[in-house]
Amino acid sequence: MPITFKFKSEGYERHSCRSRREGAWLIFECPECSYVRKWNLESNKMKLENEGNRYALHNGSFEPVGLQSDKYNPN
Repeated sequence: MPITFKFKSEGYERHSCRSRREGAWLIFECPECSYVRKWNLESNKMKLENEGNRYALHNGSFEPVGLQSDKYNPN
């Protein structure tokens, strides 16, 4: 049986993070506040360097250099 989580997000700001890779680390930084999160791909450990605006919901994704999903054509 699947477990479903419902999160209340009304009333929170939404910030989209920029990402980059430095060695084994993916680094997500928010251009709107000082939020910084690091994720080590080798150890799978995550570090919150700076919580930034604690009342904002942060999201982001990482796209490796050379991978342009918007130009992908499976045909």
